[in-house]
Order: sequence, then C-alpha cells, then structure tokens
Amino acid sequence: MRHAKQLIAGALAALLGLACPLQAGAQQPYPNKPIHVVFPYPTGSPIDAIGRLIADRAGKLLGQPLVFENRGGANGIVGTSYAARMAPDGYNIHLTTTSALLLNSYLRKDLPYEPLKSFTPITAVADLPVALMVNAKVPANTTREFVDYLKRNPGKLNFASVGNGSFNHLLGEQFKAAAGVDMLHVPYQGAGQIAMELLAGRLDATILSVGSLLGQWKAGQIKVLAFMTPKRHPLHPDVPAITEDFPDFRPFGNWMGFVAPAGTPAPIVAKLADTFKAVLQQPDVRAKIEEQHWSVIGSSPEAFAASLRDDTAILRAAVDMAGVKPE
Repeated sequence: MRHAKQLIAGALAALLGLACPLQAGAQQPYPNKPIHVVFPYPTGSPIDAIGRLIADRAGKLLGQPLVFENRGGANGIVGTSYAARMAPDGYNIHLTTTSALLLNSYLRKDLPYEPLKSFTPITAVADLPVALMVNAKVPANTTREFVDYLKRNPGKLNFASVGNGSFNHLLGEQFKAAAGVDMLHVPYQGAGQIAMELLAGRLDATILSVGSLLGQWKAGQIKVLAFMTPKRHPLHPDVPAITEDFPDFRPFGNWMGFVAPAGTPAPIVAKLADTFKAVLQQPDVRAKIEEQHWSVIGSSPEAFAASLRDDTAILRAAVDMAGVKPE
C-alpha cells in the first residue's frame, strides 16, 4: 500500500512539473499584440505628427506596433471619454494634452471622466512654451516696460486669446493679476487670426507659441517680451522667463503626454514610460519635436503625476480669476 501511494505521489509530481512550464509558456511577455493609441483630435496637427512618430519608434522597440487612432470632437472630450472607458490591460493608451485632459474639466459640466482619477500617467512627452508678445507699435521692449505702459494706460490696451477659458486667456488673466494691470480680453476664432491682427497692429498683445511667428519676430514685426514658463526656453535663451520679473507667477504646463486607463498594471506603465523615454532620446526624434518649438520632457510616471496635480491646482485658481463658468 505504501509503495502504491509513493507511485501515485510521484506521478502527480511529474504531472505538476509538466504543467508548470506549459502555464508559464502561456503567459507571454508584454506586449504580445498591437497597442491601441487614442488621440482626441483630428489628423494634421503638429501634435498628431509628433505622436505618430513616437508611436512608430516605440513600436519598433517593443516589438509590437502602436496603432494610432484619431477620435476628435468637442475639443477633445469625445476621444478622452472613449479612452477613459478602455480596458486597463496595457493594450490601450491615450495621447493627450493640457487642454483635453485638464482644462475641459473646468469648462464643461458633467464630464464622463475625472482627469486625475480616470487615468494613470505614463510620461509627459514635451511642453510647448508660449510667450507674451506685442505688436511692433507698442512702446515697450521688456515685460517691465510693458507693465509700466499698461499702468499709464489702464484699460486702453487689449490682449487676444483663442476663446474664453482657453490656455492663453487664463495665462493672460494670471499676468494681469501678477502685474496689477488692466487689459481688455478679446477672444478670437483661432491663432492664425490672432497672428494677422497682431501683425496689422490692430491687436496689442497675446500669448502664443513663437513657432508660427518666428520669421516675423526675427524681422522685428512683433516683439516677444517673455516666455510664460518657470525657466527660459532652451531654444531661445536670450528671452527672459516671466518668473524673472514676477517670481510668484505660477504658469501651468502646455504639454502633451501619454496616459493609460486607471488600473493599468504598474509594471506595464513603467515599461511604456521607459520605452517612450528611450524614443525621446533618439536625436532625430528630438530634432523633429524641437522643430515645432516643443521642449522635450520624457518624465517618469511619478513626475508626470506630480505635475498633473500642480497644473490642476494652478488651473483651478486661474479659472476662478478669469471668472469662467462651466457650460
């Protein structure tokens, strides 16, 4: 009887030994199929092009393609809502922006997602620094000179944005409060129209990326007074940061970055972050991003999460300051 039990136990052990390798073999390393990337805006924008380039290179490093999908609509809400409902399995991720992920939560009521709860940060890809600029007729060449001129002419000058509650509207209101000045806010339909009005001298000031007006800036047709950033722009180190004149000024980031649906496993998030950071270190990728005047970041998930919390607090205060109410 004892011998029979020993034979049975041995047989069971052998079967278990065979089962373990089979079970281990069934759990293939991540990723073992294509990864779905949702972008909440239509095709054709610089962010779209940069995102597709990064996705292509990341797919080569991971051994599986990153399949890019554009889901535009409602200023990013359609795509972001869809991304928040995706399975948190590492095969669904989301390329987003400050406006789509954070700002919409202050401009729209009853959003079907919560920025800090519906998503897990992966990495901030890059930041697009914007600058305070004035038309060539404004008698000021520095931020301080502009502030002095505004104080001598309260309420007589205007500044433009791409709409109430937009990033440049909120930064303009932050600047007004920090400098103690008064300017009339004028919303326009888009950055192209603002640029034309600024060059024509019918608009006094705005806050935009310098990339679209670089030639006009170099030709002296507009003046760039300061970047609305904590530090100087690496591509334009001769231009001051706004914090040099106003140390307490806290601008929010104008970034793009990758996030995943909440609940995505931490090891997968870490692997994706490392992969994206490796892509951003490739010289030609970095050069293409900087051509659009973006500053490469490549942050860790933890650092990106911290910046999201900071930006949320800054945006909340800026929205209150601007008196913008959610629709």
